[in-house]
Amino acid sequence: MGLFDIVAGLGKAAGKALGDAATKQTFEAWEKVRNAPPTRLKDFYDHNNTQESNNAKKRALALAAMASKGMWEAGDLLSQDESARRALTKLRETVSLESSTSANTLRESIDRLLQR
Repeated sequence: MGLFDIVAGLGKAAGKALGDAATKQTFEAWEKVRNAPPTRLKDFYDHNNTQESNNAKKRALALAAMASKGMWEAGDLLSQDESARRALTKLRETVSLESSTSANTLRESIDRLLQR
């Protein structure tokens, strides 16, 4: 095995570790957002939809949580927020092969929201 192969292997391992950490952070954020009261979800969405704080992934999590709680306005907000729609699609791809309660609830909420 050459030096290049060793360096490439280390790079792949580091990339996987970063990906795993990002997925774990996503699930931690999902649990926080999912367990928030409905009144806080809209506020969280609005807070992350400003010029100062424009975070499509956080808005996507808020919309998924709204959908999981049966809040009809999630579909209305999603229809006006293409960035959040793209973030939801990317989140769905990220968690598609994960097998945990958090992954299952997030997948179900995203699917419910995107089918509207």
